[in-house]
Amino acid sequence: MAWPPADGSPFRPANGTEGCIFESRYCEHCSRDAAFRQDMENNDGCEILAAAHAGEQPTQWVYRGGMGHCTNFSDDPANPIRCLTTMEMF
Repeated sequence: MAWPPADGSPFRPANGTEGCIFESRYCEHCSRDAAFRQDMENNDGCEILAAAHAGEQPTQWVYRGGMGHCTNFSDDPANPIRCLTTMEMF
């Protein structure tokens, strides 16, 4: 695979660490999974994340600028990303 991958090509984490980094960058700050994070026993989570954990390739996960990106990301106002440029770097 050429590096960096072409924008829009499928993003699939190469290992668990890369997957955790992606989830901490997007999923932990996304309104689509907020209800599940608040009450895991009684709320459904993000279907995209659930599909990825089941081994499916989400079409919403793509490369953008050489990094993984979720095209369905929706900022959770209760848990905002601190800096849109550095994301959760610090």
